[in-house]
Amino acid sequence: MSTHRHPSVHTRKGFTLIEVMIALVILAGVILAMGMSTTTASKSVRDADFKNRAQSVAEMQIGRARTWPTYSTLSELTAARYNGTADGLVTATTVSRDTLNGMNTTTVTVQISAVVSSNLPTPVSRTITIAAP
Repeated sequence: MSTHRHPSVHTRKGFTLIEVMIALVILAGVILAMGMSTTTASKSVRDADFKNRAQSVAEMQIGRARTWPTYSTLSELTAARYNGTADGLVTATTVSRDTLNGMNTTTVTVQISAVVSSNLPTPVSRTITIAAP
């Protein structure tokens, strides 16, 4: 008597449809999560770049005040030619004189805000106080 084995009736040669569908759902979830994190990271980089540019513009305006040739004309820094809108940033400079306690000082404040507030939620502000010569 020969004992000849027959192959099992339940031999599998591949994946079932449900296994393939589950794998596709998992893959889609991973790809969606990666896409969302990339979008978030991209927005963070864009916001940081916008804030960096705003800080640079504010520092340039403060530098202009430091090197202003004539103390008595510092109030000209409030003129439109020194406070424009560029690259989505709006510059506003205020100059105020203080002569309390016999001291003559001028405070220059530069505030940079965004044309679209979502790009720069908090305005960048720099202040310098300059004593009269």
